[in-house]
Amino acid sequence: MAIVKMSSFSLFAFDSERDNLLHELQKFGYVHFSDLANDETLKEEGLRDVVVPEGITEVDQDIANIKYALEILSKNDPRETGFKAMIKGKANFTLEGLEETAGAYDYKPVFESLKDRMGKVESLNQEEMRLIAASDELKPWVTLGYPVASMKGFSQSEVFTGTVPKKLKDKLMNELLPFDYTYYEVISEGKDDSYLLAISSKDEKDAVNEVLRNNSFSSIRISGEAEPDREMHKIAERLAELKSEREAVKNGIKEMAVHLPDLEIYYEYLMNKKVRLHASENFLRTDSVNVIRGYIPTEMAGDFRKAVEASQKNAYYLDVKEATDEADIPILLKNNKVNQTFESLTAMYALPQYNEIDPTPLLAPFYLFFFGMMVADVGYGALMLIGTAVILKIANLAENTEKFIRFFFYLSIPTIFWGAIYGSFFGGIIKIPGLIDPAKDYMMILIMSIIFGLVHVFFALGVKAFLYVKGGDPVGALFDAGFWYMALIGAIGFLIPMFLDLPPAVKTVSMVLMIVGMGGIVVTGGRENQSMVGKAAGGLYSLYGISSYVGDFVSYSRLMALGLSGGFIASAINMMIGMLSGMGIIGILFGVVLFVGGQAFNIFLSLLGAYVHTSRLTYVEFFGKFYTGGGKPFNLFKNASKYINLK
Repeated sequence: MAIVKMSSFSLFAFDSERDNLLHELQKFGYVHFSDLANDETLKEEGLRDVVVPEGITEVDQDIANIKYALEILSKNDPRETGFKAMIKGKANFTLEGLEETAGAYDYKPVFESLKDRMGKVESLNQEEMRLIAASDELKPWVTLGYPVASMKGFSQSEVFTGTVPKKLKDKLMNELLPFDYTYYEVISEGKDDSYLLAISSKDEKDAVNEVLRNNSFSSIRISGEAEPDREMHKIAERLAELKSEREAVKNGIKEMAVHLPDLEIYYEYLMNKKVRLHASENFLRTDSVNVIRGYIPTEMAGDFRKAVEASQKNAYYLDVKEATDEADIPILLKNNKVNQTFESLTAMYALPQYNEIDPTPLLAPFYLFFFGMMVADVGYGALMLIGTAVILKIANLAENTEKFIRFFFYLSIPTIFWGAIYGSFFGGIIKIPGLIDPAKDYMMILIMSIIFGLVHVFFALGVKAFLYVKGGDPVGALFDAGFWYMALIGAIGFLIPMFLDLPPAVKTVSMVLMIVGMGGIVVTGGRENQSMVGKAAGGLYSLYGISSYVGDFVSYSRLMALGLSGGFIASAINMMIGMLSGMGIIGILFGVVLFVGGQAFNIFLSLLGAYVHTSRLTYVEFFGKFYTGGGKPFNLFKNASKYINLK
C-alpha cells in the first residue's frame, strides 16, 4: 500500500455550465482543485478571477439561520444520547439522497416561528428584569403608608424622598429641628444609607434643600401610584404571570425540537452547496470560458471524465495526464484495513511528499509492539478487546470514529500478549504464570528494551538506504546509511566484550568496523559543501551525530519504565484492596469501589502514556532517520459532515 497515484487535469468549460459541472464533480467527490487565483502567468494572458455567485450570500444567511435554530433546539433534543446514540449512529446519505431530502423541506416556517418565540421570551425576560428592578427600588419604602401619587403635585409644600449616609443621619436630624413647617422621617435603613422622607412648606423648602444637599442627600423618585407595599404586590403578581407565559413559550420551543433531524439534514445540504459555490474561487475565466485545474486519483480518471461529460451540453476541453514531479501534488493515502487506523499518526506528524513513501505500514508493527509492551496487562487488553469488538459489531459509526475504535481493537492484542509474558492480570489480582517477572527481572526488560530500540533504529536506517537505492543513488545509501551501520554495530561489538566473555576477535573486528564506519562518516558527511574545510567540518559534525544515537537508544528504556509503572500502580491498588477485604462487608464494598475506580484510572494513565510515548519513539527515533514529510492533504470535494454520514 502506498500513496495514491495522482493525475493532473486541465479543463476548459463554458461559464454558463459551471453550476452543472460543479454539481456532477461534487457527486464524483475525488477532485482537488488547484488555486489559480494567484497564477500571474495565466493572468498576464488576460484571464481573470471568477466572480463568486451572488447566491453565496443567500446560502450564508440560510446557514446562519439554521445554526441559530440548531443551537436553540439542541438544548431540548429528545433523541437518545451517549452510548445508545453511538449504537444508533448517524443517518447515511449519498449526495443525491441528501439533495432530494433537503429539496422537499422548507426550513423557513420553522425558523420564523422559532425566532418569534425567542423574541417573545426575550421580551418577557426584559419585562421581568424591569419589574425586579422596580421592586428592588420600592423595597426600602415598603413601610411608607402613603400612596405615591398623593405625594406629587402639592401646591403649598415640597416632598423630598431619597437617601443620606447613615453616618450623617444624626447630624441631618439636628439641622432639620429648627424648621417649624418641615416634617421628616427615616423610612428604613440599608447597609450604608438611610432612606428619608421629608415634607417642607414652600417657604422653607429652599433652606431644607440646602441642608439636605450639605448632608449628601441623594434624591430618589419613587415609582408607582399606590402605596409601595401594594405596588410590590402588583409586581409580584405580574412576575408570576410572566413566569407562566415564559414557560408556555419555552414549552412551545421544546416541542419544536422534533424538527432537529430535518434541520440537520438541511444544514449539511447547505454546507455542501457552499463548498460547491466557493470552488469557483479557484478558477479563472475569459468572457465565456472557465479555466479549471486540479488533481484526481489516476485510477478514477475514467469516472472523472464521465462526470465532466454528464455536465456539459456544449463543447469542452479536458486534458488528463499522470502527475510526476509537480510540487503541489496533493496526498491521499491508501492502506489495508489495519494500516488505515494508523494513518492519523502519520498525518499528525506530516503527510509524505508525493515522491516519498507512505511510512504508515512501516510504523504500524512497531507501534503495536511497543504499545503492548508499555501497557502489558492481560486484563486491560481483554477489556479493550471485548469493548471495542462489541462497539464495532453493534454500532453504526462514522468513518473516523470507526477507525479510532479499530485502532484500540488492534492495540489490545499486543497488550494481552505482553501481559501474558509478564504474568499480569489487573496487576496480579489473579495470578497467572508469566515468562518474565517484572519485579525481579527488570534488568532483563531494560536490555530487551534497548535491543528493540536497536532493531527499530536499524530498520529506519535500512529504509533510508532503500530509498537511496530506489532513487538511483546506491552510493548515497552507503554514505548515509552503510557507514552508520558500520560505526554503530562496531561500537556495540566493541563495548559488549566489557560485559560478556567473548572471543578477543570479536572486539578486534568490531573496532576495525567502527573505525571504518566513523572514517566513512567523516569523509562523506560533508560532501555537499564546496570547500575542503567545509567538507571536513561537515564530516566531523556528522560524526558528532553519533551522540544523538546514544540518546535514541536510551529513549527506549521508556518501554520498560511505563510497563513497570503501570504494573506497580495496579499492584499497589490490589494491595490496598487486600487490606480492606479483612475489614468485613464494609471493607469488601470499599474494596470493590477502589478496584473499579483505581484500575479504571490506571487503565487511562497506561493507555495515555503508551499512546504518547510510542508516538514519540515513532516521530523522533524512527521518522527522524528517513522521513521528511510536508505533503499537503487531498481535499475531497465535499463538506466534512457533522450530523450525517455522507457516503
